[in-house]
Amino acid sequence: MKKILIAGLVLIVAGCTTAPAPRAPIVYAPPVVIDNPLTVAAESEAAAKFGSTAMAPGAYKILPAAAIPKAGKINILVSLRNQKTYVYKSGVLVAMSTHSHGTPDHPTDPGKWTILAKKPFHRSNKYSNAPMPFMQRLDKYGRAFHAGVVPGYPASHGCIRLPAPMAKALYGMTKIGDVVEIEA
Repeated sequence: MKKILIAGLVLIVAGCTTAPAPRAPIVYAPPVVIDNPLTVAAESEAAAKFGSTAMAPGAYKILPAAAIPKAGKINILVSLRNQKTYVYKSGVLVAMSTHSHGTPDHPTDPGKWTILAKKPFHRSNKYSNAPMPFMQRLDKYGRAFHAGVVPGYPASHGCIRLPAPMAKALYGMTKIGDVVEIEA
């Protein structure tokens, strides 16, 4: 009888496992990408004006000075989705640039903004006195355009970092009150 009980116990223990049963991998659906109409139009116009719109991180394109309208209103479109900034003067695309915007922890908020203040050299009040050359502030929390590293992915604390030559050129084109449209 003991042999039968021991054999039964061995069979029960042998059938048990200490490792959890394997789980099926979780499959996430890819994010739905909706092309924003302003970005689609800007990319189309940029392709016609500058040729290819493919740009390496830190790249920018500006029309020659003679081709930029002398007078007119500046409007800026910031596309968070494709990490590019488009500059219009009198409704004409005059420049485009790659940029780096805020991370998920420090997002760059979409919406319509205006340039509230400009300083050729500013230091961050929030982030270790970080330099912000050619700063153009968009809100009271410190979000701004400025020159900085453009690594090819969102890397800022909410600002829109531009390559230094582009930041300097944009600073020279804009005035307080110019409109900035940030599109997700």
